[in-house]
Amino acid sequence: MRLLSLNLENFRNVAEVSLNFAGDRIFFLGANGQGKTNLLEAIGLAGNLRSFRKSGMDGLVRDGQIRSQTYYRFLDDYGDEREVFISFLSKGEKILEVDGVRISRLGEHLGNFPMVTLSSRDFRLIREGPSDRRRWLDLLLSSSSTIYFRHLQAYTRSLRERNALLKKQASEGELLAFEKSLANHAVEIYKMRSNSLPAVSKSMEKSFCSLTDEKEQSMLRYVPDLSIESSEEYLEKMVENRSRDILTGSTRKGPHRDDFLFLLRERDARIYASEGQQRGLILALRLAEFSYLKEILGRTPIILADDVLVELDSLRRANFRKLLPPDAQVFATGTAYPSENESAIWETFKVIEGNFSLL
Repeated sequence: MRLLSLNLENFRNVAEVSLNFAGDRIFFLGANGQGKTNLLEAIGLAGNLRSFRKSGMDGLVRDGQIRSQTYYRFLDDYGDEREVFISFLSKGEKILEVDGVRISRLGEHLGNFPMVTLSSRDFRLIREGPSDRRRWLDLLLSSSSTIYFRHLQAYTRSLRERNALLKKQASEGELLAFEKSLANHAVEIYKMRSNSLPAVSKSMEKSFCSLTDEKEQSMLRYVPDLSIESSEEYLEKMVENRSRDILTGSTRKGPHRDDFLFLLRERDARIYASEGQQRGLILALRLAEFSYLKEILGRTPIILADDVLVELDSLRRANFRKLLPPDAQVFATGTAYPSENESAIWETFKVIEGNFSLL
């Protein structure tokens, strides 16, 4: 997948920009606060209609303007040109068109224009709570499987309905209707998470060793809230926990409480890994995400790297460049090039106050 051109209007501090990209290594160079990350964020929207910096669309429309819109021109892995148009308000209407056809459901779009984002914000995946890790996993699996996305949507709807009934202290008969739906979708979510994480973990370990020139064992360990092999087993758990759930007004057990751990030498990386090792694990995870999406989708994701190399020591920085997939188009940002004498390998755009000029 290649992004050939981008026309952007009223996005954050960017009033209007029209850019063409000829190469596979594109660098946005400039001081902090000039709009480098904003453009990377706008590119990422074409992949899954969400910002890698925040949830929701608040603040994405330029101050004083009503609407932002972006037109993208891609070259896919089969040599065909594809067009994507996105228009949205800060709150409310969002329009997505692909090749001139209006797309009304996110599930129809996920995975068609895959992108992998590397950002310093990713380090929270190790350091913070399980919700960020679940969000990452759900997006990865939703982007690679419409079946997973549908199960996740249906599970979330049923969970919301059951929680509403719990707060009303509804009858067992009313609760059972949503518990059956929860059970069916929960089992499928559990199975798909269980099957996918080992493949991602294996790829992550390989990348981590290459990043560090070390042979430290690293892996991901799935920590399901419930290890459930059948819908009948899940329903039994729902009945068993029903009285307590009614007291709390929420469903306390299920895939919405799942987690996974980063392990280094079989120990929890949150506690035992150094800051440098944690950064290496996250970059290795993102490279594993790239490999997983490429294999499952048969499409080569675009890589968006937001000033991540400044977070690394010289060894990991050098090894990271070597690990960048040669067949991937990479968009990177920074206040300087990752290392000296590197300007020749990048198609560089100077960024000043939301304006972009080719060097």
